[in-house]
Amino acid sequence: MAAVSMEEAILVTGGAGFIGSNFILQWIANERTPVINLDKLTYAGNLRNLEHISA
Repeated sequence: MAAVSMEEAILVTGGAGFIGSNFILQWIANERTPVINLDKLTYAGNLRNLEHISA
């Protein structure tokens, strides 16, 4: 995987939760800017919310 500079990506905190995952799905459907997802994966975080995305 190629390195992504900070000018080329957005950071989403809580991206495995309901709101964050829907934001990411909508973002990648409409934008070319890569997404970096940072999530603590506590009670609300679920990686299955992002199964439709390839790495």
